[in-house]
Amino acid sequence: MDLSAIRNIIFDLGGVIIDLDVQATFAGFASVNRNPDASKLSLDEVGLLLDYEKGLISSEAFRAGIHEVLENPSLTDEKIDKVWNSMLLSIPEERLALIQRLAQNYRLFVLSNTNEIHVTAFNQIVEQVSGQPTIDAFFEKVYFSHEVKMRKPEQQIYEHVLEDSQLKPEETLFLDDKQENLLAAQEVGIGTIQVTPRQDILSIFANL
Repeated sequence: MDLSAIRNIIFDLGGVIIDLDVQATFAGFASVNRNPDASKLSLDEVGLLLDYEKGLISSEAFRAGIHEVLENPSLTDEKIDKVWNSMLLSIPEERLALIQRLAQNYRLFVLSNTNEIHVTAFNQIVEQVSGQPTIDAFFEKVYFSHEVKMRKPEQQIYEHVLEDSQLKPEETLFLDDKQENLLAAQEVGIGTIQVTPRQDILSIFANL
């Protein structure tokens, strides 16, 4: 990969820096579900997940919505958080070491569709692995969907990052695991690489 024109690298979080198992969360919700009509689809339909990722509802409102959908009066907020966070797995130390090496030559950023509960849990994993209190320690700036009130693949979130950090799209590389997010970044002129289990960021930058 030719990085000669690249000055800036933007990373997604889930599936790129931290390993994910999204099905673990939905399996967890299914195990405490008392509503025969509730499903993963119904959670999407009531807008809980997208609204929460865009910061349109609070964590308290999100938990209340989960309570309403699952109809389980014994379900505590702590249990909801535990199930919600069960999709967050590990952060291999070598990925953070790679990011530290890249920071010597590139401006580094994060652009992630996420939410307040996940950020708290994610940063706890970061601290366990690295000793740093938050992921912010490894990047010039992080952009979380729930904070900027936009989410990928909406074009305006990419434009916001470019404008806010004064980045030239032709000098910027974006790494994400979802094709639709990469295509949207390409629409504003950002270079992209898809991260997959066979092509993680360690292999992408192996010859750096």
